[in-house]
Amino acid sequence: MDRMKRACMALYRLAFPGETDAFTEALFDRYYPTCIRTVCENGEPISMLFSIPYPMLTEEGEVESHYLYGVATHPDHRGKGLAKQLLAAEAARYPVFLRPMTPSLFAFYEKAGFTPISPIQSWEEEATPGDEHCRHISATEYLDARVYHALLPLCTPTETFLSLYEQGGGGFVECGEEAAALYDLQGDTVIFKEFWGSVHLAPRMAGFVGGKRLSLRRYHPNGEPFGVGIGIPAEAAFLAALD
Repeated sequence: MDRMKRACMALYRLAFPGETDAFTEALFDRYYPTCIRTVCENGEPISMLFSIPYPMLTEEGEVESHYLYGVATHPDHRGKGLAKQLLAAEAARYPVFLRPMTPSLFAFYEKAGFTPISPIQSWEEEATPGDEHCRHISATEYLDARVYHALLPLCTPTETFLSLYEQGGGGFVECGEEAAALYDLQGDTVIFKEFWGSVHLAPRMAGFVGGKRLSLRRYHPNGEPFGVGIGIPAEAAFLAALD
């Protein structure tokens, strides 16, 4: 591993201490160096982000948008506008979007020129037993179902990007042709990071993948903004990439 890659990984781990080693290594294996942007001082990265191609489907066709991830600045260099510098450079090249890590960061991104986008609705409930209509599906099948169920501008991740979610015990599930979801299983709770189709099927899909409870989020026009963007329609749906 080259010195710069090690230094960027160290900065990423400093900024995101809760991330697993498996996810961090998979992220860097797939997207370093082609998708990483840095500000360096004396040859060392002090601010960074990933700018990952993430096409958006619209009525006019496909738009080359980018998902910005892992925005990090070393604590000794915060307050200098370094992250805003990287964000502005990417926004000048493509339509971009990201999910603020905490609600308090929405204000930071709005000052950097981003606007709230992708409203969602979320809730929790108990799982129920699964049945023969439920099955695990591949990333390719999930992407097909995702596009099939969407009736709005849709940011579409690549199979490579989605495969990162399988590093931590998650995956993809569908129930007939009525619903499809991307999920993580954390303890006895199934977290549906994206859910498309008939939500009344969510409890049995959660039971099928081994959960006792579920936490679900889905696009809803009257929901709360889930992310921020520049050059992205306010109603665009993008959830899977964002945590």
